[in-house]
Amino acid sequence: MIRTIFYCFLYAVLNVSGAAVFKWKLKGHHLTEFNHWITFLLDLKIIGAFCLVFLSALVMFKALSLGQLTFVVPVSTGINFILTIIVGYFIFKDHITVASFTGFALILTGIILLSFNNLNSGT
Repeated sequence: MIRTIFYCFLYAVLNVSGAAVFKWKLKGHHLTEFNHWITFLLDLKIIGAFCLVFLSALVMFKALSLGQLTFVVPVSTGINFILTIIVGYFIFKDHITVASFTGFALILTGIILLSFNNLNSGT
């Protein structure tokens, strides 16, 4: 179980890191022309971000091989969600309103309840 959670966490860290690099490199760019896309995609940091996202998929496969789908996916999604909010708030200065925080809390509560329900039912 601990190994499965570790892989779920590692998946989320790699996935959010790759997405953060994409966001960071897109800041101020609109990619309106074909040559903008090509230049963007050939940037070494973007290639590295794609590698992080690809590695996150491989780690997810490992987590799925160790645990149940109905546990791994919600837990991985929840951790990914938490890390995305943290990175968005602290690094990209995204604003979190009361409504968005409430939605965030409700989604996490649902993921936790679903995961505990799956663990307790033995499915």
